[in-house]
Amino acid sequence: MKLVQQKSQVMTLAPQVRQSLKMLAMSLPELRAELLREMSLNPAIADIEQTLEKTTISQKENEADEKEDFSDYPDGDDNPFDAAYLDGVNRHEADADRIERRQSLFDNQTAGETLEEHLLSQLGYSEIEPEYYALAEMLISELDDDGYFKGSIPDIVMVSGESEDVIRKTLAKITKFDPPGCGALTHQECLIAQLDEISDTLVRSRVKALILRHWHDMAEGKVSLILKDLSLDRKEYVEALKALRTLDPRPARAYRHGRKGDEYVNPEVHAVKCSDGWEASVDARSLPEIRISPKFIAMLEDSTLSEQTKEYVREKIAAAQALVDSVERRQETVAAIAQAIFDAQSEFFTKGLGALKPLTMHEIAEKTGVHTATVSRTVNGKYASTPHGTIELRRFFVSGISTSDGGEVSKNDVLLKIKELVDSEDRKRPLSDDKIALLLKSQGFTLARRTVAKYRTILSIPPASERKSEVVGG
Repeated sequence: MKLVQQKSQVMTLAPQVRQSLKMLAMSLPELRAELLREMSLNPAIADIEQTLEKTTISQKENEADEKEDFSDYPDGDDNPFDAAYLDGVNRHEADADRIERRQSLFDNQTAGETLEEHLLSQLGYSEIEPEYYALAEMLISELDDDGYFKGSIPDIVMVSGESEDVIRKTLAKITKFDPPGCGALTHQECLIAQLDEISDTLVRSRVKALILRHWHDMAEGKVSLILKDLSLDRKEYVEALKALRTLDPRPARAYRHGRKGDEYVNPEVHAVKCSDGWEASVDARSLPEIRISPKFIAMLEDSTLSEQTKEYVREKIAAAQALVDSVERRQETVAAIAQAIFDAQSEFFTKGLGALKPLTMHEIAEKTGVHTATVSRTVNGKYASTPHGTIELRRFFVSGISTSDGGEVSKNDVLLKIKELVDSEDRKRPLSDDKIALLLKSQGFTLARRTVAKYRTILSIPPASERKSEVVGG
């Protein structure tokens, strides 16, 4: 054993950069909550003005007090509204008492536990090592309403500094939490994580084989192929299907009642019509205004304070200023990316969602001069108010499909074509996925059968066998 000195270059993110990336990924309610938290921790922040809040109860009560006529009260010590009272401590105690009673009312209101709170409470006795708790918290915060991980692994790698392998292993351990399956990336992963719920070992192994080897075959009704490959008879197959249906493809559904921000969506980008198109306007009122305390700034000039105290003051002021800068950068980035999206999808504003063109995040990244991961972070959870309703910025990105003439059409166009083919089919002889793929190819759209099956599922169109059985049964 020996000690050796060695030079090496390691790329790390400064705390300010980490803070900016974190804020950029936040939705509007999350950012407001984060700013309130920072205010409570940093005394250098003088105040946060809730510009969107309506007049509070205490403000209304104070206004009523000011308008009350005190002329009927006698002068002297018996007058509860004399100058000493109004200017003294008692008035503030009265206000504090009203605030305390109101807060007590709020505190007694019950709220359902959110999925995030439920999963975080299990970290302490899970298989995840303590050094990865922060990573696990970050991953859990990226779960959607159904419990699936919808974050960007490359983004998590960049922000956390952990490898992709560590991130995926941590997600796999989260899928074993209660409810099992949360943290999965696909439906198959979600259901596999719940297999322990099936007590019969033999049935469990058959269900696992169905999920891993015949996921699409089950959707397409290829029963004969499944029976032959797994050496099952029809009774065993039905038994396995019955067990499979006991697993929940949406394990987080029970926690939707406690989900934060469940009822309202706050659009922070507004599409404003102007002479040369549509302008992306970020609502400045959507965020509180942060001010650095003048008292803290004055303390730096106070000769009676020690250098140690002044150093503490400088740190707090610097942290407050960094917070202001991070919010400003976030707003500028959201505005720039939203504007680039509006410019690329200009036809949407006159024709609606059906007019969306193929658009990738890489294209927007090149136009705005940022990384693709920054675009992904910006559009996730951010909503825009448009003439066609409030729409998540992510929806403006549409995958393109090549045509036979070398052009490109949007995925929405292909979905529309598939729906038209199914709507006009002979219900006694419904079109199979292979047949739909051939018909699309004759119209210039080259798609594999598996892709057709996936798009058909997106449209909630059952396979040909079920469409036929529905007509015969009717």
